[in-house]
Amino acid sequence: MGAIVVAVGAEKTLAAVREAGVWAFAAVGALTFLSLLMQTVAWRILNRPIGHRVRLRTLFDAVVAGLAGNILTPSTYLGGEPLKVIYVGRVTGLPYHELAGTVVLSKYLELTSFVLFFGCCTAVAAVSFSGSLFHPPYIVAGVTMLVVAALLFGFGVVMLVSLSRRRRPLTGLVELTARLRVGRRFFARLRSRARDMEDQASRVFCEEGWTALSAFGAFVVSHAAMFSKPAAFFYLGSRLPLGAGALCLIFVATQGLLAVQLTPSGAGTLDGGLIGTFALMGLDTPGNLAQCMAYLLCLRLWDAVIVGAGAMLGARVGARLATHRLVAPGAEELVGSPDEKSQSADAS
Repeated sequence: MGAIVVAVGAEKTLAAVREAGVWAFAAVGALTFLSLLMQTVAWRILNRPIGHRVRLRTLFDAVVAGLAGNILTPSTYLGGEPLKVIYVGRVTGLPYHELAGTVVLSKYLELTSFVLFFGCCTAVAAVSFSGSLFHPPYIVAGVTMLVVAALLFGFGVVMLVSLSRRRRPLTGLVELTARLRVGRRFFARLRSRARDMEDQASRVFCEEGWTALSAFGAFVVSHAAMFSKPAAFFYLGSRLPLGAGALCLIFVATQGLLAVQLTPSGAGTLDGGLIGTFALMGLDTPGNLAQCMAYLLCLRLWDAVIVGAGAMLGARVGARLATHRLVAPGAEELVGSPDEKSQSADAS
């Protein structure tokens, strides 16, 4: 990223940061918080049908810790989800497989929301920039964008059909791996837990339609907040005019690059990809590229805040483990009336 800042111009980038000002940086932070909060709300909604009454703050802390893991790991979805399960399980004492079942269903619903957003943004961007996306030198990017959107849509349909028909694709994957005859006992236990986890997710999806729909709505708001980040930054900062097509193209490019990130937070690849997106949109003047780098620096700032918060949360749980002061199921980490607390304790 430093090399890209130098190429764009360090002085111009710093001037763009000053021009953007505190409010632009704060707006991106607020939208990041809103996105995380909506993910937390969705997760809490999905915990209720199985009798879990966990504090919103506890789930929010777990979501932050999980996102910190996602930022630091080589790919977006490696490391984050297990951290969420482990964090809540350690703090509340609730069964890991039940928590994992709620996480699996939440990821299915989150992916459904993402597929809709990604597909709509792809369509708008393809129409808005058809003159650039489907002609050299950007034709590969344009075709790739359409192929990825089609694959995501197909995967989303298969996923929803599996849920509605109560199939067990993860259990089947575990069984396939077990045929390698390595770690038979481990895979036998893992198969049982995967089956219970998928059965739980399918039951809630099929029998608790309003619950699933409410969680899906929360994810839609979360993705809307993610979509709005560049609009808020550039409007409050440089007043750079970005229409619907430009915002859709930025969303598709950034999410596509982050989905296959090879460095923490996509450092380097995301920077180059977003600069290429600005060039495709005809916004590759030195001033606009400096604003692009200011926006990337803003994203890196809030990524650093999330990683720092996640490290603190992990350290706090580690300290509680070391001093044997973990709360028990039904203790203060479980909220609501005494009846709700007893329900959570019974569920665990």
